Amino acid sequence: MASELHETIFMAKQERHKNLFLNYKNLNMFPVELLKDEGLRFLERLYMKRNSLTTLPDSLAQKLPNLIELYLHSNNIVVIPKAIGNLARLQSLDLSNNALQLLCPEVGRLRSLRHLRLSNNQLKNLPSEIGDLQDLETLDVSMNQLMSLPDSLHRCVSLQNLTVDHNLLSHVPRQLCWLHCLNQLSMAANRLTFLPLGEFSFICGFLLI
Repeated sequence: MASELHETIFMAKQERHKNLFLNYKNLNMFPVELLKDEGLRFLERLYMKRNSLTTLPDSLAQKLPNLIELYLHSNNIVVIPKAIGNLARLQSLDLSNNALQLLCPEVGRLRSLRHLRLSNNQLKNLPSEIGDLQDLETLDVSMNQLMSLPDSLHRCVSLQNLTVDHNLLSHVPRQLCWLHCLNQLSMAANRLTFLPLGEFSFICGFLLI
């Protein structure tokens, strides 16, 4: 397996691949071959789903500066480094089905981010800096332990799909009604005691409670 991995990364470097698939490789550490020398500065999409990673390297953005999409679904990641905020071109980040207990505020520096998937983790709150993601279109934080959503979320003016199913929410910020691009809002299986349905009448898709 190690020799196969080495060969895959070697070929990606030699042929300047833009996409690299490392799914189902039983990795418990981020491959050092990806970070050696100049790294893979031409790489745009990295797929590392269904491994056993627990963390990401601090040098990720330095060695893979042109990443547009990063897929880390179904690992054991507990924390992501602050340096994640240096991935200036990142548009899609999938950290679903991990063990995240905290989302670092630096995620708010990912100003190109359009899709953020954090479902099935152990998050108890979201940083207010998430409101700085003005290009964000999709946010999925379902199946966490969220008791509230940040008031700053209304600043995500491009948000179209918001999924917060299976959390511990008792209310939602009224400011969400200012998100006029929002066309799907799903809040099933929470503890909502009040939802101002009239204020969300602009939603042209689904409102699931």
